[in-house]
Amino acid sequence: MKIIGWLSSLGFRTHMLFSVGVGIIVGVLTVLGQGVLPGNWGSLANSGTVWLIPAFFVGGWGPSKLKSAVASTLSLCGMIIGYYGYAMMIQDIAHSIFYILVWTGAAILGGLIFGMAGYLWGQDQGRKHKYGSALIGGVFITEGLDLYLHIDDYGHMLPVGAVKIIFGLILLVVLERSNKERVSSLLALVPVIVLGLIGYQILHSIT
Repeated sequence: MKIIGWLSSLGFRTHMLFSVGVGIIVGVLTVLGQGVLPGNWGSLANSGTVWLIPAFFVGGWGPSKLKSAVASTLSLCGMIIGYYGYAMMIQDIAHSIFYILVWTGAAILGGLIFGMAGYLWGQDQGRKHKYGSALIGGVFITEGLDLYLHIDDYGHMLPVGAVKIIFGLILLVVLERSNKERVSSLLALVPVIVLGLIGYQILHSIT
């Protein structure tokens, strides 16, 4: 938590600029990662859940829920700028404005949710601490489980799904500081997964 305290003391403007900078770097690395990772593993670089990790942590460095949500949103928007900017300007690959706007909308929504989740996790005390780590861990587990629930369509992606589930559990264990907190966070994980799977079902039904 010393790192979080130090970053929080840098000031609002510095925190926001840092968040955007991190986002741009992650966006560029996403494009490069797609060309490096073999086969289906390239989907890890292109996964929206991976983008949520830096957004979660910059939110965790915020001194308030509002500032955390803003920082997280800016980091995700920075990722969009880095990703599409590099692809369009450096690689000369055309992208639809519609999809850029869709991802920007998703960045705003995701930033609000995971920025506040990061803030809850970043607090040393309080019973709401567990919800932050449960949410960021749960989003990986949910995405992995969704691949198994739609095995007919994603049978070739099952190893990727397993990695996401395992990573989500490891993330939860690492983010919590005691076995009691880990158990509490695991219990909080249940509604996160249930709601997440419902969301995926709705998404599959309209796409």
